[in-house]
Amino acid sequence: MKLPFMMRWSTITGLARHPQSVVWHVQWTMNSKRFMAERADIIRHFDNQFYLDTYPELRNMVFGPARHYILKGWKEGRDPSELFSTRDYLETYGDVAEARINPYRHWLTHGRNEGRTASVSRARRVALQQPDQALLVPRLKADSDWDDLPARVIDPPTAHAVNVVIPVYKSLEHVSATIWSVLAAENETPCECLVIDDCSPQPEVSAFLRMLEEKGLIRLLVNEENLGFVGTVNRGMAHNEHRDVVLLNADTYVHDGWLDRLMEPLRDDPRIATVTPLSNNATIASYPMSVVDNSYELEVDSATLDRLAREANGKTIVDVPTGIGFCMAVRRSAIHSLGLFDAETFGLGYGEECDFCMRAIKDGWRNVMATGIYVRHFGSASFGPTQSTRSEKAQELLAQKHPEYAGRIARHVSADPLLPSRILFDIARLREALGPISIVFFTHTRGGGIETYLRNTYYAMVAAGQKAVADRAIVVQTQVQGFVRISAFNEQALPYLPNLEELNIERHNALLDRIIEVLDPELIHMNTFAGLSSEAIGQLMTTLMRSGKPYWHVWHDHQPLCPRLTFLDAEDRYCGETDASRCVSCLASSSTAFEWVRIDDWRARFRDYLSHADMVSAPSEAAALRARRLTDVSKVKIHPHPEPDLDEAEPLEKPSRGDGVRRIVILGAIGPHKGAYLLHAMIKDIEHRDLPIHIDVVGYTAVKEIKTGRKVTVHGRYAGEAEAIRLIRNIQPDLALFSSIWPETYVFTLSVPMALHLPTAALNLGAQGERVKDYPRGTVLDAYLRDDPVALNDALLALDMDALWAPDVPERHGNPSALADWFRAREPRLLSSRDHRDRTAAARCEGSDEQSERPIRAML
Repeated sequence: MKLPFMMRWSTITGLARHPQSVVWHVQWTMNSKRFMAERADIIRHFDNQFYLDTYPELRNMVFGPARHYILKGWKEGRDPSELFSTRDYLETYGDVAEARINPYRHWLTHGRNEGRTASVSRARRVALQQPDQALLVPRLKADSDWDDLPARVIDPPTAHAVNVVIPVYKSLEHVSATIWSVLAAENETPCECLVIDDCSPQPEVSAFLRMLEEKGLIRLLVNEENLGFVGTVNRGMAHNEHRDVVLLNADTYVHDGWLDRLMEPLRDDPRIATVTPLSNNATIASYPMSVVDNSYELEVDSATLDRLAREANGKTIVDVPTGIGFCMAVRRSAIHSLGLFDAETFGLGYGEECDFCMRAIKDGWRNVMATGIYVRHFGSASFGPTQSTRSEKAQELLAQKHPEYAGRIARHVSADPLLPSRILFDIARLREALGPISIVFFTHTRGGGIETYLRNTYYAMVAAGQKAVADRAIVVQTQVQGFVRISAFNEQALPYLPNLEELNIERHNALLDRIIEVLDPELIHMNTFAGLSSEAIGQLMTTLMRSGKPYWHVWHDHQPLCPRLTFLDAEDRYCGETDASRCVSCLASSSTAFEWVRIDDWRARFRDYLSHADMVSAPSEAAALRARRLTDVSKVKIHPHPEPDLDEAEPLEKPSRGDGVRRIVILGAIGPHKGAYLLHAMIKDIEHRDLPIHIDVVGYTAVKEIKTGRKVTVHGRYAGEAEAIRLIRNIQPDLALFSSIWPETYVFTLSVPMALHLPTAALNLGAQGERVKDYPRGTVLDAYLRDDPVALNDALLALDMDALWAPDVPERHGNPSALADWFRAREPRLLSSRDHRDRTAAARCEGSDEQSERPIRAML
């Protein structure tokens, strides 16, 4: 007899380890009706394992993770899955926070249908492995090395130029690197390098600056007494009232074209007062992570990062509440209008540029970030350990002058309008790491046949001599809520690309065109749109059609004809594909919003999309037959999927148990479309009539009532074909049965019994019937048996097993890769790995003097 929950020994010992669970249990019991309703709304999407892995302190509680989240977790800012941030949702939607509503429940039941967006869990972002190599400061140059650099002094004062103002206090290595980069960088915009020695306490710094002045490279001003950062900057800005200025910290590093790109927004829009670039250390302009100091080397040096920023974001500017003074262009007329920095209030430094920018906004000016520029910032070489104290004091002073400032910054950080630019920057780095992208595979994270297909396709391409192509391909997997996961096709580690964790096809659909443009792939390989909303599917289709890139659609499922993918209706029965009018009630009964569509509109959209495809690849005649309903017959090609390498599998011998029991193995993850309910009914009939049949499920089912018993053994999940073969060999079955009740498009699991020469039966539907019909030891059963488990059991018992085991099975040969053939025929213009490394190395040598080690890789 099963004891009540509170009387079980496991409960008692668990409560002793985690006494707080007693209080939680009482709270739940007292409000069980309300809490159970919340649980019902979130449980399908709640990730128990993620919750316990992320918050290990909760592992000992005698209380389900979902219940803890409902009672306490969301109030503590904990995340229910890796694809939902509780804090971000509450901070973004104040009405939900004010109403004290469970944010995850609100998003699942109302928010997503209202167009509200979710962001990925903060735990997921933190879990990414950051590079750990500290920033490398360029080596000091010898005095003679400076002789070949161009002078950056322009007379007369009225001559057209930009004054690059560099206040200097100490740290010779940083000062030297900054000035070298300004002098060496090639720009069309003329500039004067105006350096101000703020009474440096380090004689070697002052001597170095005098040497540069004597060589005629810089204009040098020297403060007779220390004015502090703000006073020194003000002197620099006031030095020439005819010119725009760029304020540049003496611990930065710039690259070719930086000044042209920084000044362009000022030329384009007279309302812009300040322009700031991206940097590793620039608060809201920081990259790759925003609002932190990214004080580590990435896989390429900053010259390459600057080039990639330009290639990714071009002339993109984003309005911001404030510029960042480490590198900030300031319009001269804005200085005339607003005055200089407030030295009286902000003293030695910190906050002065924020005050200036706030005054600019109030006077009708704009402050912008130019995201097509990247400037290295080593950070606080002058302020050192006093940085934190100065920053805190500056926030207090800003709050006194601009009480709205903190709120504006908080809202800006929450909205994160710079995220699209950082995403594109990550995309450019991804392309740089892999070389010219050969293929972009679009798929999902639901597992199953598509993952097997991609893995087998990679090995088939390698075997066909196309490894160089396969190693430059990426896989974009759609997840629930529109997020994606990007990985290398060859499963190798990618660089640290944290912003791609935030990429959401639903939220960032306007970026799709630019993402494809930056990646510039040879081929786009669309495997499925599963998991995306109808609107996102339409946006992605439009992007593919206007990209100018060839794309394939692989008919893995029947999504173009059926939003439910498998022709199963709301009762999980095969609809028969006979009457489109039945789709109306079927789709209306769905609990998934993206399936609430008019079937004619749905198919019309796919018909247009398929008409622009380079090819529609069908893995079987059954799949091709359905594809031809929507597109030109000539466009549909039959490409059987590449098979796993099972050549070493030793064939089975006909078992001779002599017990009169027919042992039938069913292989795989058996959901409703794979016949889970049919299997359950078959087992009930076998038990009721005591039939001489034993079912072995090598895998698992979606029906919890199917569990090991007298007539059935459930062996559980298996890891790959090798383990499945080992289990089947131990079972010594008479027959394999594939119970799928929908017209499959290929069925990879059929390859395992065929490799073992095991007789196999399947319903006469789709690819399963097609493949079994061509198999010498296969038998095809009447398709209507899917609705009659009693007759199906009788049919299985009536099979002549001696006759099924009799035919010889010819040697199998893996199917070739259609992708390998496509690339071989076209000889794509892909650079070799050597060419790619040389291009990156050349960019590093020409545009930077930074020390750099081997690329630092991190898992995405």
